[in-house]
Amino acid sequence: MRNKILVGGLVTFVVLGGGVYFWARSVLAQDSVRAALAAQLSSALGQPVTVGSISAGIYPRVTVNLGEVAIGQPPRIQVKTLRLATGLGALLSRRIEHATVHLDGATIELPLPAFGAAADPGAPAAGAEGTAPPVGSVEIISVDAITLNGVEILSGGRTLKGDIDAALSGQSLTLRKATLAADDTTLDLTGQLSDWSAPAGELTVKAGQLNLDRLLSFLSDFSAAAQPAATSAQPAPAASPSRMNLTVALEAESASSGQLTLGGLTGRARVTGEDVALDPVAFNIFGGRYEGALALTLGPAAPRFDFKATLSGIDVATAMDYAGQAGTMTGKMSGTIDLGGNGADLGAVMKQARGTARIDVTNGVVKGLGLVRSVIVATSMKGGASSNLTASTDEPFIRLGGTLMISGGAASTQDFRFESENLGLNAAGGLRLDGSAVNLVGHVQLSEALTKRAGTDLVRYTQSGGRVTLPASITGSSQNLHVKIDAGEVAKRAITNLANEEVKKRLGGLGGLFGR
Repeated sequence: MRNKILVGGLVTFVVLGGGVYFWARSVLAQDSVRAALAAQLSSALGQPVTVGSISAGIYPRVTVNLGEVAIGQPPRIQVKTLRLATGLGALLSRRIEHATVHLDGATIELPLPAFGAAADPGAPAAGAEGTAPPVGSVEIISVDAITLNGVEILSGGRTLKGDIDAALSGQSLTLRKATLAADDTTLDLTGQLSDWSAPAGELTVKAGQLNLDRLLSFLSDFSAAAQPAATSAQPAPAASPSRMNLTVALEAESASSGQLTLGGLTGRARVTGEDVALDPVAFNIFGGRYEGALALTLGPAAPRFDFKATLSGIDVATAMDYAGQAGTMTGKMSGTIDLGGNGADLGAVMKQARGTARIDVTNGVVKGLGLVRSVIVATSMKGGASSNLTASTDEPFIRLGGTLMISGGAASTQDFRFESENLGLNAAGGLRLDGSAVNLVGHVQLSEALTKRAGTDLVRYTQSGGRVTLPASITGSSQNLHVKIDAGEVAKRAITNLANEEVKKRLGGLGGLFGR
């Protein structure tokens, strides 16, 4: 008896299941339903949608299987299989509610078409199959979740591959998890989009190794809306303002741009159309730290970068090596920068940036400067004054720096200061940022200790404030510096000092006269 009941139940289940299956096929797997769904998708996206095939399934939920789905003209989004699953109760009313969408083999080619409502709300989007859901067809009411497996995002010969898991509610989309990878770059994304079609919302992006140049290329392509080509009869319409408004919390163990490597990158970016502003942003560079803001404007030409930040602990030797001036200088640099420029990467930008910078370097050496040696040779200081000071042209310093006005790969300064144990230099002038040319003019003043070791006449003729002070210029390149002591200016100072001495003597004599 029990066996008969089991067999009867199994037969009933199979019959009911088979009935539901054949009913689902009769309702869903029709060309009219395929055309209606394509029309609804096209109307929702504001882009032509075609569906190559349609079939149905019943496990674990009633499912509409759409094959060879294409979006856009020409197609920018193509999906091998789109599975749209819904509950049986809703389907009995020919409605798809609280559905889940699963896409396999999706290919997305950037730039994306301009999503949005059709130009005429009462008309279908161009190229859509059908004009309205036919009587007796199925209507999409709501979609709760979207999963993409094996998605490929193509941009300028580059490909990002990965998986996306999201929940959809009207225009709002919750990105539960997305993992995208290309070459040595892997991105993990989560967040909430209040308007997925703009897109607008907040995302969190984490990466191990991040290639900034590729990321900028993808952002540029993503923000560019496809525009129809102009014809002699009908020019292309003006591009509408972008509705993109994304806030992105960014974190990467390391990032690269050209040959430049950054470490410990953290920041908060706002992406609006062609503009990306990271404020705040911080990263390690050349053994030190950059903390401040970084903005860039994307477009058909090279991106525009703007930097405003504080620098600390920069290893000058490493920075000089990166700039192609290896071995020219050492020390630790700090300062502030406010610079901007155009370029394909950060290195290219710095070669033609414009703006201001305040730079201070401590406890380093300028290779081949030879300031002390030049003073000793020019003034014929001998004996103890020259011992151990002319053996090398490398010039150690306690501090050097100044305020720089930067433009077109060159910098000018009015307050350059060089301080060492033996002397100080105040100068003004300019230099090329690539080190190819240096032209500074100022005055060298010996320390009190070195002044005491100078001859009496030298101190007498050249002193200012009780120290030997000499006019000097520094020219050449960073690899081959030349220091010149201006003998003519030395003579003028000697004459001036002698005249001052004579005046003091005469005034002293008059004082004695009046004192009697």
